[in-house]
Amino acid sequence: MEQQTHVRLAALTERALAPYTTRPDPEGVAHLVDDLITCGQALHDEVAQVPAAERTPSAVDALAEWSYCSTAGPQGSGPHANWNHARGLARVVQKLARALELHRGLGVL
Repeated sequence: MEQQTHVRLAALTERALAPYTTRPDPEGVAHLVDDLITCGQALHDEVAQVPAAERTPSAVDALAEWSYCSTAGPQGSGPHANWNHARGLARVVQKLARALELHRGLGVL
């Protein structure tokens, strides 16, 4: 993963995994979820292209988690539902990125 992509990914996931007291307004959370889905889907597609025999158990888990999280959407209702969804997506995005980095032999993020 190129350095610029790594920095963008880190900044995106840091926004989602920030303390609850720094949660953006609902519109900001919605934009964050959109950005995470866009980034995560691109990573998912790359990891999915790795031959199954070369996938680590973590990569297999990350692919399954992404499929679930990206289609399930926010769980529950209330002011934290979409924020918690963003946080879950961010964690899976991190797992996908690590799996891709490991496959490429560049180390773990």
